[in-house]
Amino acid sequence: MKKYVLPALTANAAGLGIHWIYDHDYLKELSKKQSLLFMKQEKEHFDKARPSFYVYPDAEVGDVSVQGEILKWLFKALKENPEFTSKEYEKMLYNKFKPGGDYTGYVESYGKEQVFNHLLKELRQDADSIKPMDHQLVGFVPYLVAKELDLSNELAFEFTKVYSEDPIFLEFFKFFDKLLAKLADNKMKEAISLVIEETPNAFKEVFKKAIDIKDTNKFVEKYAGRACPIKHALPVIIHLLYHTNSYEEAIYESALIGGAVSDRNMLLGVMWAQVSEVPKEWIEKVNI
Repeated sequence: MKKYVLPALTANAAGLGIHWIYDHDYLKELSKKQSLLFMKQEKEHFDKARPSFYVYPDAEVGDVSVQGEILKWLFKALKENPEFTSKEYEKMLYNKFKPGGDYTGYVESYGKEQVFNHLLKELRQDADSIKPMDHQLVGFVPYLVAKELDLSNELAFEFTKVYSEDPIFLEFFKFFDKLLAKLADNKMKEAISLVIEETPNAFKEVFKKAIDIKDTNKFVEKYAGRACPIKHALPVIIHLLYHTNSYEEAIYESALIGGAVSDRNMLLGVMWAQVSEVPKEWIEKVNI
């Protein structure tokens, strides 16, 4: 659990205190008074920051977002049962998120849509179900688990299809595999430069902007975004990978950006963890 899952969960937990505060200026001022990492969510900050979404009021320091929870669930399930299937994954998630389910906490849109589809079937309602075509970072959870357990990208994508059938996810699994391979012999900036032309076509231009533009806020505002959809988050991740020098610095800079901090941090943290130490004192704070 050390190479991929633990760095991902550590980075996720580090940002939960400000997760979904989109007010960069507020976060910048708050950072002058205290660390933005491993905070408990405080309603006062969410009330003052605009826009913001206060959805983890009961979370403790060291807890993870719902996407972090899904990462834990899938890792445990596949580690204990290598024959665990995507259908079983879908059923597991439904049982977590349905009314009265095992999970108590915030449920994101993809989980709500899944529950809606199940209820349509159970109640035999004559209505159209919602096709799984979500574009949030939850689609990368199976990829991180597959890397940890040495499973194929194709198998990971079968699990991703529970929430998104878009083949762009499989393209990105292959892209990040190429980046990981280059990191074996190159520093982060060099590795990114070597694989940038392998970026899926729809993202190639913005990824190049991500490495060319040093000013983070300028890049985020003009070319990316602070939210969880991959069109916002992946360019930010590439920008932070290229323009920071360690796991610790990348997670700190991600916090200053705001928005979907915890979920963005999982993939960001995993990539940096391949060539940079994860602070031991951070790991010790994570509630696993």
